[in-house]
Amino acid sequence: MTSKRIFIALIMVFVAASVFSCAKYSGEWVAKLDKETVTIDELNTLYYAQQKSLYNLPKEKIDEMAADPAQLAKNPTLNKQEFLEQLIRQRLVYNKAKEEGILKDKEVDALVEMAKEAVVVGYYVREKFKHDIEPTQKEVEDIYIQQKAKFQGVPVDQAEMFIKQQLQQQKLQIKIRDLVEKLRDEKGIRKNSELLEKEQKKLLSKPIENK
Repeated sequence: MTSKRIFIALIMVFVAASVFSCAKYSGEWVAKLDKETVTIDELNTLYYAQQKSLYNLPKEKIDEMAADPAQLAKNPTLNKQEFLEQLIRQRLVYNKAKEEGILKDKEVDALVEMAKEAVVVGYYVREKFKHDIEPTQKEVEDIYIQQKAKFQGVPVDQAEMFIKQQLQQQKLQIKIRDLVEKLRDEKGIRKNSELLEKEQKKLLSKPIENK
């Protein structure tokens, strides 16, 4: 679990929360940023949204990971205090950028829309196929036996969790591919290739500036 992947996941969850700002959060406050309040409900919603996007595991399994020092070392945001601190840092900068009018920028608006689509698609396919992509214990054990040397020194439960996540991801990719192909057939996709080729030729015809 890399810090870059964790950071990207938090960005995506935070963007989604900003886009869907009509959602109402209840409960006592856990942090106050000037006039803005972060409630325990909002914190838990964002926390589990991020961790589920990283691990594709239910809440109870995420709670088990959060109680495991080895997992915390790999992903400090499993600790809710650390997650809240990261959320506060990001929100402070976000609010400052918003005050300075960054959301009026056309490119920022496009990136927010793309992030929104990515979050919705990711959540949709995980929920839609969550029962179809669940590996059997035999599948996990078979791979563990085949790759046992690779997991030398790694506790069996951690190795099996890693294998399970890899299998889930592989099965999910197949499901997504099949879904996209089905939708392509149903919707009749058309692309204006001639226009795209003209745009590409324009780029290639531009002189390269020497810096």
